[in-house]
Amino acid sequence: MFSTVKSSVTDNWQHRITSSSLLIMTTVLLILLLACCAGSLSAQSRIYISVKAGSSAVLPCDWRNKTQSPGEKPHIEWRTPSETVFERQGGDQYEGEGYEHRVDVPEDKLLGGDCSLVLKDVRLNDSGPYESYLLERRRRRSLHSKRVFIQAVELSVEDAPEEAAAAESIEELSLLKKSASSNAEVIHSPLLIIMFILLPSIFFGG
Repeated sequence: MFSTVKSSVTDNWQHRITSSSLLIMTTVLLILLLACCAGSLSAQSRIYISVKAGSSAVLPCDWRNKTQSPGEKPHIEWRTPSETVFERQGGDQYEGEGYEHRVDVPEDKLLGGDCSLVLKDVRLNDSGPYESYLLERRRRRSLHSKRVFIQAVELSVEDAPEEAAAAESIEELSLLKKSASSNAEVIHSPLLIIMFILLPSIFFGG
């Protein structure tokens, strides 16, 4: 009898352990699946743009499929992982440090749903990820806003041909100067040796 009870208890514990293990495994698999799907969607939504230094770039953005309070002017923000690049709401705008007079989201286009960022005189250090957001007030007359993600853009900036050629010319000139300086030292050295040899004969030869 005791062996039967013991066996029953053991079976119950094994059943519970098996059920718990299956539940844990299922949860882990669901988390991994969700993470993979999120990563895939993020990669698909990211746009890659490559431009030459000194030219202009347009980082695409469209907020029309995002929520927006009726009658409220769209408040758009472009930012990098470390700073805000540009903001606009109606006629009010903000340009981030280092982007002054180089960035804009035209107001008329923004009202129509086009929140693309125009970046002029692109520099090499402008390379990197950019993200656009629609800023919405949580409640009417509220000072607090929530960010609604719109678009991710990866900007790659390449050296302009003229700049690359100029840098190459400067490097060549530097090498020529070093070469000329070395040759001058080589030429001067034998002359000094000859002078040291001739000087005693000039002063003491007579």
